[in-house]
Amino acid sequence: MTESPQSPSSQSPLVPVVGAPGHARGGLAIIFTALMLASLDLRRRGYERMAALAGLELPAGSCWVLARLAKHGDAAGVELARAAGVSVAHGRPYVDRLVDHGMVRRHDEMLVLTPAGSAAAERLLAARREDLERLLADWSPEQHADLAQMLDRLSHALLGERAVRGLISR
Repeated sequence: MTESPQSPSSQSPLVPVVGAPGHARGGLAIIFTALMLASLDLRRRGYERMAALAGLELPAGSCWVLARLAKHGDAAGVELARAAGVSVAHGRPYVDRLVDHGMVRRHDEMLVLTPAGSAAAERLLAARREDLERLLADWSPEQHADLAQMLDRLSHALLGERAVRGLISR
Protein backbone atom coordinates (compact mmCIF):
# COMPACT_ATOMS: atom_id res chain seq x y z
CA MET A 1 0.00 0.00 0.00
CA THR A 2 1.49 3.26 -1.05
CA GLU A 3 0.87 6.80 0.02
CA SER A 4 0.66 9.83 -2.16
CA PRO A 5 3.65 12.06 -1.31
CA GLN A 6 1.56 15.13 -2.16
CA SER A 7 -1.21 14.14 0.23
CA PRO A 8 -1.39 16.29 3.36
CA SER A 9 -2.72 13.22 5.15
CA SER A 10 0.51 11.30 4.60
CA GLN A 11 1.57 12.29 8.12
CA SER A 12 -1.27 10.27 9.63
CA PRO A 13 -0.41 6.75 10.84
CA LEU A 14 -3.74 5.57 9.39
CA VAL A 15 -3.04 6.56 5.79
CA PRO A 16 -1.87 3.09 4.69
CA VAL A 17 -5.23 1.67 5.84
CA VAL A 18 -7.63 4.54 5.19
CA GLY A 19 -6.00 5.69 1.99
CA ALA A 20 -5.53 2.23 0.54
CA PRO A 21 -6.54 1.80 -3.08
CA GLY A 22 -10.14 0.66 -3.45
CA HIS A 23 -11.29 2.06 -0.09
CA ALA A 24 -13.56 5.04 0.28
CA ARG A 25 -11.84 7.68 2.37
CA GLY A 26 -14.98 8.35 4.36
CA GLY A 27 -15.58 4.73 5.36
CA LEU A 28 -16.14 4.76 9.11
CA ALA A 29 -15.85 0.98 9.19
CA ILE A 30 -12.31 1.23 7.84
CA ILE A 31 -11.42 3.94 10.33
CA PHE A 32 -12.95 1.98 13.21
CA THR A 33 -11.00 -1.16 12.21
CA ALA A 34 -7.76 0.82 11.97
CA LEU A 35 -8.38 2.38 15.38
CA MET A 36 -9.09 -1.00 16.94
CA LEU A 37 -5.85 -2.39 15.52
CA ALA A 38 -3.94 0.65 16.76
CA SER A 39 -5.62 0.25 20.14
CA LEU A 40 -3.99 -3.14 20.70
CA ASP A 41 -0.63 -1.44 21.06
CA LEU A 42 -2.16 1.45 22.99
CA ARG A 43 -3.74 -0.98 25.42
CA ARG A 44 -0.47 -2.76 26.07
CA ARG A 45 1.42 0.39 27.00
CA GLY A 46 -1.38 2.88 26.84
CA TYR A 47 -2.40 3.20 30.46
CA GLU A 48 0.93 4.65 31.58
CA ARG A 49 0.91 6.94 28.56
CA MET A 50 -2.66 8.04 29.35
CA ALA A 51 -1.64 8.66 32.96
CA ALA A 52 1.19 10.91 31.80
CA LEU A 53 -1.08 12.77 29.37
CA ALA A 54 -3.68 13.17 32.15
CA GLY A 55 -1.06 14.40 34.62
CA LEU A 56 -1.46 11.38 36.89
CA GLU A 57 1.54 9.67 38.43
CA LEU A 58 0.10 6.18 38.44
CA PRO A 59 1.27 2.83 37.09
CA ALA A 60 -0.70 1.06 34.36
CA GLY A 61 -2.36 -1.31 36.81
CA SER A 62 -3.75 1.52 38.92
CA CYS A 63 -5.02 3.32 35.82
CA TRP A 64 -6.73 0.16 34.66
CA VAL A 65 -8.45 -0.20 38.05
CA LEU A 66 -9.65 3.42 37.89
CA ALA A 67 -11.02 2.99 34.39
CA ARG A 68 -12.62 -0.36 35.19
CA LEU A 69 -14.39 0.98 38.30
CA ALA A 70 -15.51 4.11 36.43
CA LYS A 71 -16.93 2.02 33.61
CA HIS A 72 -18.44 -0.91 35.52
CA GLY A 73 -19.02 0.47 39.02
CA ASP A 74 -18.01 -0.86 42.41
CA ALA A 75 -16.32 -4.26 42.40
CA ALA A 76 -14.79 -6.78 44.75
CA GLY A 77 -11.02 -7.11 44.54
CA VAL A 78 -11.36 -10.73 43.45
CA GLU A 79 -13.55 -9.66 40.49
CA LEU A 80 -10.99 -7.08 39.38
CA ALA A 81 -8.15 -9.57 39.74
CA ARG A 82 -10.06 -12.10 37.62
CA ALA A 83 -10.74 -9.50 34.91
CA ALA A 84 -7.07 -8.45 34.96
CA GLY A 85 -5.84 -12.02 34.83
CA VAL A 86 -3.77 -11.72 38.00
CA SER A 87 -4.01 -12.86 41.60
CA VAL A 88 -5.54 -10.61 44.25
CA ALA A 89 -2.12 -10.41 45.92
CA HIS A 90 -0.53 -9.23 42.68
CA GLY A 91 -3.20 -6.58 42.06
CA ARG A 92 -3.37 -5.30 45.65
CA PRO A 93 -0.44 -2.81 45.35
CA TYR A 94 -2.20 -1.08 42.44
CA VAL A 95 -5.38 -0.69 44.47
CA ASP A 96 -3.43 0.29 47.61
CA ARG A 97 -1.86 3.14 45.68
CA LEU A 98 -5.30 4.41 44.67
CA VAL A 99 -6.53 4.11 48.26
CA ASP A 100 -3.45 6.01 49.48
CA HIS A 101 -4.17 8.78 46.95
CA GLY A 102 -7.82 9.01 48.01
CA MET A 103 -9.12 7.81 44.63
CA VAL A 104 -10.61 4.53 45.83
CA ARG A 105 -11.98 3.43 49.18
CA ARG A 106 -12.68 -0.03 50.49
CA HIS A 107 -16.21 -0.65 51.74
CA ASP A 108 -17.47 -4.11 52.76
CA GLU A 109 -14.92 -5.92 50.57
CA MET A 110 -15.88 -3.70 47.64
CA LEU A 111 -13.70 -1.13 45.91
CA VAL A 112 -15.50 2.17 45.39
CA LEU A 113 -14.38 5.20 43.40
CA THR A 114 -14.24 8.43 45.36
CA PRO A 115 -14.98 11.80 43.73
CA ALA A 116 -11.22 12.22 43.26
CA GLY A 117 -11.08 8.80 41.59
CA SER A 118 -13.98 9.67 39.29
CA ALA A 119 -12.23 12.90 38.31
CA ALA A 120 -8.99 11.00 37.62
CA ALA A 121 -10.86 8.44 35.51
CA GLU A 122 -12.44 11.29 33.51
CA ARG A 123 -8.96 12.73 32.94
CA LEU A 124 -7.82 9.33 31.64
CA LEU A 125 -10.82 9.16 29.32
CA ALA A 126 -10.15 12.67 28.01
CA ALA A 127 -6.48 11.80 27.44
CA ARG A 128 -7.48 8.64 25.54
CA ARG A 129 -9.86 10.63 23.34
CA GLU A 130 -7.19 13.26 22.62
CA ASP A 131 -4.75 10.50 21.69
CA LEU A 132 -7.28 8.97 19.31
CA GLU A 133 -7.89 12.42 17.80
CA ARG A 134 -4.14 12.72 17.25
CA LEU A 135 -4.22 9.44 15.33
CA LEU A 136 -6.91 10.98 13.14
CA ALA A 137 -5.22 14.35 12.77
CA ASP A 138 -6.42 14.76 9.20
CA TRP A 139 -10.04 14.02 10.12
CA SER A 140 -11.78 16.86 11.88
CA PRO A 141 -14.39 15.66 14.40
CA GLU A 142 -15.98 19.09 14.15
CA GLN A 143 -16.59 18.49 10.44
CA HIS A 144 -17.61 14.85 10.87
CA ALA A 145 -20.16 14.48 13.68
CA ASP A 146 -20.33 10.71 13.16
CA LEU A 147 -16.56 10.47 13.66
CA ALA A 148 -16.77 12.52 16.87
CA GLN A 149 -19.45 10.16 18.21
CA MET A 150 -17.36 7.15 17.24
CA LEU A 151 -14.34 8.61 19.08
CA ASP A 152 -16.44 9.06 22.20
CA ARG A 153 -17.73 5.47 22.02
CA LEU A 154 -14.28 4.07 21.28
CA SER A 155 -12.66 6.05 24.12
CA HIS A 156 -15.18 4.63 26.58
CA ALA A 157 -14.90 1.13 25.14
CA LEU A 158 -11.13 0.93 25.33
CA LEU A 159 -10.63 1.98 28.94
CA GLY A 160 -11.27 -0.50 31.72
CA GLU A 161 -11.91 -3.56 29.62
CA ARG A 162 -10.37 -6.92 30.34
CA ALA A 163 -6.64 -6.51 30.65
CA VAL A 164 -4.40 -7.36 27.76
CA ARG A 165 -1.82 -9.96 28.77
CA GLY A 166 1.14 -8.09 30.19
CA LEU A 167 -0.72 -4.87 30.98
CA ILE A 168 -0.46 -5.58 34.67
CA SER A 169 2.97 -7.15 34.69
CA ARG A 170 3.42 -10.29 36.70
